[in-house]
Amino acid sequence: MTLSNHRRVQSIRPVPKGWISHIHPQGWVYFNHPKIRVVTNDDIRTPKVLETVENYIETYPFCNLLDGMELLVPHDPQPNEHTFTLVVNHNLFMAGYDVTDVISIEGMDADHVNKRRRMYWNHLERHPNHVLLPPNAEKEARDALAWYHLDNLRSGTRSTVPFSTQECENLLAAISQISSDNSPGRTVFISWVLRVIWSFRITECYGQDTHRRWSERYADRVPTGPLPNAPLSPYIQIPLNFVISAIFFSIPRSYLKHIKVAGQYHGRLSTAQVIWDQYTSRIVKEYQDFLLIATVLLSATVGLLAVPDIQSTSRAVGIVSVFASMGSMITGVFCLWRHQTSVKQSESYTYLHNAHHGVFGPIGHAMFLSLPPVLLVWGIIAFAIGFIAYTVQGLLGISGTTGQRAAAWVALTISLFMLIVVGLGLYIFDGMWKPKRDRSQRVTRAGRPLP
Repeated sequence: MTLSNHRRVQSIRPVPKGWISHIHPQGWVYFNHPKIRVVTNDDIRTPKVLETVENYIETYPFCNLLDGMELLVPHDPQPNEHTFTLVVNHNLFMAGYDVTDVISIEGMDADHVNKRRRMYWNHLERHPNHVLLPPNAEKEARDALAWYHLDNLRSGTRSTVPFSTQECENLLAAISQISSDNSPGRTVFISWVLRVIWSFRITECYGQDTHRRWSERYADRVPTGPLPNAPLSPYIQIPLNFVISAIFFSIPRSYLKHIKVAGQYHGRLSTAQVIWDQYTSRIVKEYQDFLLIATVLLSATVGLLAVPDIQSTSRAVGIVSVFASMGSMITGVFCLWRHQTSVKQSESYTYLHNAHHGVFGPIGHAMFLSLPPVLLVWGIIAFAIGFIAYTVQGLLGISGTTGQRAAAWVALTISLFMLIVVGLGLYIFDGMWKPKRDRSQRVTRAGRPLP
């Protein structure tokens, strides 16, 4: 392949005769000898290094190389030691450590072809100055990126392709902007994209499986739901379920689902980061709402305690409501601060690992996460009990006139009715997310006709 002069860079130090020095866009220097078709990363401007490379070259069987091939000499080469010499075939876009691996693709299985292609683009990415980018490289990169873009749109977070939707759009736009360029930077860019593509194809067994076999492997690899719970002993599970249902109002179960979803790995780090960002955003938003409600509840409870002639029952329950509200606020502020500041991907790995493998496990972690809403609910219940107790004072004749007792009866009746309505609404609303089967579905599934 012919090169323009701007791809060759004059070295500051003298270069031995026949050798050409090149400066990679990243900044490092490498050398090639066009006549004997050799590339090296060692500094041959040093006489001792040059002697070592030349002694090695004299022992290599160049007669086995075809047109369009070249060698990448390993670091500190030794004569007759050719195991780590990379043979590059620019005509077939393949590279390997044996000449027979890159002479032809006839009879070669798809896995070997994929690996040879990845090695070739890795070589071209690191040594882009002395050869031109193959003419079909840009089209190959565009086709792959177009498919990855479609797969992201179809599969969403289940997609395992190496680039996200935004990354595909940015890469395609960048390729279009430099399509008329012939610089080493363009060669590095396209080669890097193709190296990532062929690395992904190796993991996907590209060109090897039928559609049926590929679908089976994909179904086994990609998670379709939350991770299963770790088995617990019945002696632990039964009282734990009682505590979660009776004391924590089943709130930890919602957080447990969030933890499991956030801990899933879909095959791409960018997707894991997106899921982690969604998880922390949800937690932060919920805790902000809980803090607002707890602040209002605390003010209302303090106002109730300041009412004259309030009895001991109302006062005691009101104090419980105050401490529950304060507990919700304290835990909420701390959890809000920690989840809002821990945004790095490395921090998410530590968090999720500790959540799944900690002393209390994911269920215990979910219970701790649910403390702000649970304490808030208990604060609201205590406030309601305290307010009802204050209303009952008039009914028991502890204080107030007959008219006041009648008003207290009316207020109590309305309050009880509202409590019943609220409880019924909560029950119905909670059942909206639970799957149910009516009689017709059961009969249909059983294979019997309706009467």
